[in-house]
Amino acid sequence: MAVLIPALGSCVSRKTPGERRLAERLEQKLEDDYLLWYDVPMGPRDTHPDFCVMHPRRGILVLEVKDWKPSSVRVPTKKTDQSWTRYGE
Repeated sequence: MAVLIPALGSCVSRKTPGERRLAERLEQKLEDDYLLWYDVPMGPRDTHPDFCVMHPRRGILVLEVKDWKPSSVRVPTKKTDQSWTRYGE
């Protein structure tokens, strides 16, 4: 099981549902030598990606989680560039 920093229980209130699900899956499914950082500042601008997955031999993977449902996606209509409708309408 991978190590999540900070621990899942200590930061669960500030995670979105999608971030919580991904944190649980990553922690459970990855091997012991993976290190997962949640919401850690990175780079010269101190941006905060959702997850930084690190492995000593496989490298670093930075993940940004986006929670969405098909009903929340909006697409432009063919009439004008300024008219948007929900996906599937």
